Amino acid sequence: MKKYINFPNCLMLIALGFVTFMSCEKVPIGYISDQIRYVNDTFRIPRGTNYKSNPQAFELDGSNYPISVKLLEVRDLATGKPTDVFNEPHEVYIWNALFNVDTDTTVALLNKKRNKQNVPSLEIVEKSGQLILNEGSLDIPVGKYAFDIQVTNGSGVKTFKNISVIEMLDQPFEDKGTGCAYFIDGTNTSGDIAIPTMTYKKISGDGYQVRLKVVDKNGLAFNPKLGELQKRGDRPLFETYAKFNPVEYTDTTMICNYELTPFPILEAPGYGYLMYYRIPSNKVIIDPGVTPNVPGQTYNVNPRWAFRLLVKGTYEVTVRLPKVTRKP
Repeated sequence: MKKYINFPNCLMLIALGFVTFMSCEKVPIGYISDQIRYVNDTFRIPRGTNYKSNPQAFELDGSNYPISVKLLEVRDLATGKPTDVFNEPHEVYIWNALFNVDTDTTVALLNKKRNKQNVPSLEIVEKSGQLILNEGSLDIPVGKYAFDIQVTNGSGVKTFKNISVIEMLDQPFEDKGTGCAYFIDGTNTSGDIAIPTMTYKKISGDGYQVRLKVVDKNGLAFNPKLGELQKRGDRPLFETYAKFNPVEYTDTTMICNYELTPFPILEAPGYGYLMYYRIPSNKVIIDPGVTPNVPGQTYNVNPRWAFRLLVKGTYEVTVRLPKVTRKP
């Protein structure tokens, strides 16, 4: 007697077996790309600064969220060898609440929103891949460093070697420009004087203080305590950017304890970081040939300058006015 195979039943059994087999296998959730990258092939960062990369600079190339990003290794490109300098802990200020530049205007208010912690100089935010460096990076040698990361999501784990480079720069000070003009006393008639030079000296790595001097062509300082450096109308001056402590005056220097970097924190609307002053005509002599030779006319001097301090410390900034001599 012949036996016939029931094909529909066999197909059902095969399908049932396949489903049973597949139910034992873990199905990947979503997708993880081989082309995950940072838009920046090099992050150029002044060491000792509080730095945050743009979170949108980490491109997932269609990979699914949520992700977990982990720093694996950092190498010094000069030697090719791994280094732990980014992982070494330093005591630095860490924010525990959002800082508001308009309302947090005293040291007491500032200290309610920050505290000192021992943390590594570099953090990679796990959920976004964002790079964060703090003031502890001041101890990292200048140079270029490649780094590797590991990215994980529901689809799996992938390692990305040499995904980008961190270049640590020695750039504590930014010269934003200078200028100087004379005005005929009592008028709006003016002309240019030679461009002032601006230099800085880092006295120490401690504190948050800048000592500002304005000197003549011979290096003799104008006296801010005696009013030899006067406010110029409604334009910003050094005091405009002193948010947390009043400016102190000596016979030669204006001193600001600025508490936070960068200093200044914000631009003055319409003026950038410029500071304007007027030196009265009875305190200054301008070199011959700079101003019109008109008997009886007197001229005041109006210097301006802009700078930023990016790294904590105690600094002396000197603005030297060429073709100008201080009257004793």
